[in-house]
Amino acid sequence: MKSLGILAGAALLLAACSDSQPEMLRISDVSVQADLAAVGSREAVGYWHNLSADLETAIATQFAARIDPTGPSIQVDVDELSLNSPFASGATAETAVLTGRVDLVSPAETTISSYNVTARAQDVQDFLPAGSNLVSVPPTSAEYYQAIVQAFARGVAITLDGDQAES
Repeated sequence: MKSLGILAGAALLLAACSDSQPEMLRISDVSVQADLAAVGSREAVGYWHNLSADLETAIATQFAARIDPTGPSIQVDVDELSLNSPFASGATAETAVLTGRVDLVSPAETTISSYNVTARAQDVQDFLPAGSNLVSVPPTSAEYYQAIVQAFARGVAITLDGDQAES
């Protein structure tokens, strides 16, 4: 009888092990398209030229340990980059945004899934320089730009990883 209990316990342990976490998303490439038409403020024009490369680097960094040449690619089409100062006429901290459509694309070039991702003022705090905050770093500064790019990249990773967990 005692051995039956041990066997039942072992079976339960094996069953628990089979319910392991889903494998993390592995990607092959990141590409970003940011047309000038996506720039929603004069303040953002100065950053537009480097936006694609900066976002590609930031997103790739989120997946650095999970690169697989046979995996799907991430394609981003930036819809808006607006870095209006909250002190500008009619602007609020919410007008400083980076938003885009994110597609996960299979190696066969078919879209697996698509999402809209947005980084707003409340998303950038963790990426601002140490000791600073949204009050001390204006949305038109290079520090804010870097922080919103990092926040967007983190949003892409969270969104795609969340989708993998649901699959």
